[in-house]
Amino acid sequence: MTIRHIFGVWQRWSSGYFVALVFLLFALNFPAVALAETPSLEVKLDGYGRPTIPVTLPGTGGAKYFLFDTAARRNLLLNRDSGAPGVKRYANGKIRHYSSQGLLQLPAATIASWKIGNRTVRNSITGFYPHSFGTAGLVGNNVFVGRILHWKPGAKAFNVFTNTAPFADASWHNVGGRPNRHFSVLMRALYRDLEIRVVVATGAEKTLMDVDTLHKLFPNAKGWLSGNFEFKNIEFGLGSDRRNYRSFTLPNFKIGAWDLDGIEVFSATIDAEQITGDKRAPVMILGSDILMKHEVAFDFRDYQLWIKD
Repeated sequence: MTIRHIFGVWQRWSSGYFVALVFLLFALNFPAVALAETPSLEVKLDGYGRPTIPVTLPGTGGAKYFLFDTAARRNLLLNRDSGAPGVKRYANGKIRHYSSQGLLQLPAATIASWKIGNRTVRNSITGFYPHSFGTAGLVGNNVFVGRILHWKPGAKAFNVFTNTAPFADASWHNVGGRPNRHFSVLMRALYRDLEIRVVVATGAEKTLMDVDTLHKLFPNAKGWLSGNFEFKNIEFGLGSDRRNYRSFTLPNFKIGAWDLDGIEVFSATIDAEQITGDKRAPVMILGSDILMKHEVAFDFRDYQLWIKD
């Protein structure tokens, strides 16, 4: 039997069985891909209106509710959980954790196995932060890569999808977006002829606009900007101190096809370079005060937002 004859036999065999083999492999792996074990994920809004989701670490006595921050890439644990079973801490290793208020260098570890809702997540990279930050832990968007989280106000759950089919009808708007260097969803808004980069941050209690961006929008209103505005004591993401920020209203504000009308924003200094790669870029942080009041789908397949009419 010649080599050519052997090759021809192999071609005939492979053409008949290759598709079947691929289908079998897909069928065996489909439950993991489709997240069949977690079709929905319980959500509790914390005292600041931010989403928290149930997380179970081995040997820690049941589920705790961790803050879910769409603007964070990595997961974080409290220092007190560094000795939990399955948590392996690196002696001198660090991770770079992006908070809405800047970049943090935190001690690093891996978690061999833990649960988010009913779904088991293995070999996950995490960082540690001090007890004083008040939340039991933080879940970043890396856990949901390739998935879409659908939020309805009042539903008390994220519905989890792996395709865009439920959102591709006339009642939904694709607001668009792209990932930034920290894999946060970054959108664009045109307001008063100024292009503003908008980062989606459920870990931020309120919506924040950079001081320099505010001055670009209202160059002739510096006296007005320092006038009588309401101050509120708020927190912008894990790693920021609670302090007073000045609030004001942006009338007729839109992000693509998403008409937010008049929105309350708070003025503070934002690290535009970490968010956009350009330290001079006009920038704002869209927080849970807006995000959790609308029917919205966080798309971590294409790093964009879907908004229901």
